[in-house]
Amino acid sequence: MDTMEVPNYGTVVVCPYNNAHQILAERLQKHLVKCRRQYPNAKITACPFNNAHHIPEQELKLHTKTCPDRGQMESFKYAIASTPAPQPQAAVYVRSDGTTVLATAPPVEDVKQDDDENWDDMDAPAYNPAKYCANNLIIRKATHKTAAEKRQFYEDERVRHEMLKKGNA
Repeated sequence: MDTMEVPNYGTVVVCPYNNAHQILAERLQKHLVKCRRQYPNAKITACPFNNAHHIPEQELKLHTKTCPDRGQMESFKYAIASTPAPQPQAAVYVRSDGTTVLATAPPVEDVKQDDDENWDDMDAPAYNPAKYCANNLIIRKATHKTAAEKRQFYEDERVRHEMLKKGNA
């Protein structure tokens, strides 16, 4: 894609679907999604290394060999450790029945299982937002009420707030 620096504007990129489209580099992703819908028959495909690279299909093979983002993918895919992975050391483990075993990891039966927790069995009451707001200094809004109902609601709210302030003092 062609890029150019425009003074007082920023980096501009030319759209691969329509050369008349010049987009700010940071808005390119959004533009490509929209432009791709407008040109469904265009023989343009996305790069496998960077979805912001939309390339004509006949140039894709060359692009994948020279794509600047290929290096990041390759280094992630073929990471070479600077130090070898530590080998597990054999140790003597005591099982729950009292017998001992020489192994590189604790016996499976002795490994703690965190699967026993079940939040559905808790005795905590269900959260009721209306009840919470009624018992705390929360500003509430009257919606879907007539003018008279709103006046009454706001008067009741003023009284409720006064009572809560006296209770907290």
